[in-house]
Amino acid sequence: GPAVSSTPTVLIRRSLPDLLDGDSAVLECAITQLSSSDLYVTFQANGVDFPEKQYVDLPASKDHHSLTRRFSIPTSHWKKDNTFTCKVNQGYSNSWMSNSTGTLFGG
Repeated sequence: GPAVSSTPTVLIRRSLPDLLDGDSAVLECAITQLSSSDLYVTFQANGVDFPEKQYVDLPASKDHHSLTRRFSIPTSHWKKDNTFTCKVNQGYSNSWMSNSTGTLFGG
């Protein structure tokens, strides 16, 4: 029968080692319940995509995949009002957005 398509879960979080290091800001996009292999991940500041696309090449499988992608926030975006999200993009039609980080940089 047709492949069962599930909705992936997309979470964004600060990288834990990074929280201890005040000189960098790394985000992790954790994606679970992935069933498709044709994907790329983008990160957003205030809803606007960063140009970098992180392509994901998953082996064909009946099982669901989990993966994590990391992104270093450019210092130009270390602003106290900025919020960040990540998005999984599948083909041309489907995309799934994470929750927002909320503001990361206290003024």
